[in-house]
Amino acid sequence: MQLYYEGSDLTNIVNVTSCVHRDAACGRADSLEIEFDHAAVWYNWGPQIDDAIQVIQDGYDTGKMYLNTILPEGDRFRVIATSLPSSAAARAWYSFRDTTLDKIMDRCAAECGMTYKLFGIDGGTYYTYLLRRNEGCAALIDRLARMENVYVKAFNGAFRVVSLDYAQEQNAAKSLYITANQDGVRYIRQDNKKLSSLTVQTPYAAATAKDGAAINRAAKTITDLPAHNNVEAGRWARGLLTANNRQAESLTVSFAFDPAMSALTRIDVDGNTDAVGAWIVEEAEQDIKNGRTRAKLYRVIDTIS
Repeated sequence: MQLYYEGSDLTNIVNVTSCVHRDAACGRADSLEIEFDHAAVWYNWGPQIDDAIQVIQDGYDTGKMYLNTILPEGDRFRVIATSLPSSAAARAWYSFRDTTLDKIMDRCAAECGMTYKLFGIDGGTYYTYLLRRNEGCAALIDRLARMENVYVKAFNGAFRVVSLDYAQEQNAAKSLYITANQDGVRYIRQDNKKLSSLTVQTPYAAATAKDGAAINRAAKTITDLPAHNNVEAGRWARGLLTANNRQAESLTVSFAFDPAMSALTRIDVDGNTDAVGAWIVEEAEQDIKNGRTRAKLYRVIDTIS
């Protein structure tokens, strides 16, 4: 395991007793929790909030993480870093009018001292009006992403805005073979959580999205979104219905350390259970010190129109 702190290689200087990286694509920043022996060594470094930390192990790279919390415990020193700097949480009000996704992302990324990349979504996507409601840039981007059927990850100093359709269309990075009663596997299916349709309705527009695989389920109408035309209402209805219904079927797996398991990665499942099919990693926990991986996946969903 290689450990870098503010650009310096500390691999042979400190003794790491615990190192866990949590990689998420579900409205949370990635986090890195590291514990060391000999706290005095770290005090000498004078750690400060937003200092850069990075861990690399067998091809797995946490990217640049920002020091968030410092927890001295006797002779041990525990630090928690996140993939977002503290500036991403700074609250503010702002009105976006007649703008595009590129312009919103450019403003938010600059405010956080970051950059951004779009995958599978048009930067020219137009917004008549969008209100930043006394929230941080990361919270605003995540709220917008949920409506647009995209997911936001912060990695190595950049926001990555990834369309769920784009992620689902990628080739599988890994195939898993799962059998009934296999250790380290938990499969949950809750069809009652699905909605048959979701309508976005405002004084200016209305549109309904439907899930062809959720017939005779409840319907929902949302009336507090700033949709000013039917195109916006339709996009957001499909995005919100997808975000809701994909949570009805999940798969959690645990096994030896596997760098391929990262958030928004496509995975194929084979075997003799109902879990067979295509999945997307929602979050992955990498216990780098102990060489273990735990991941939660949601099934690929393509029945919404």
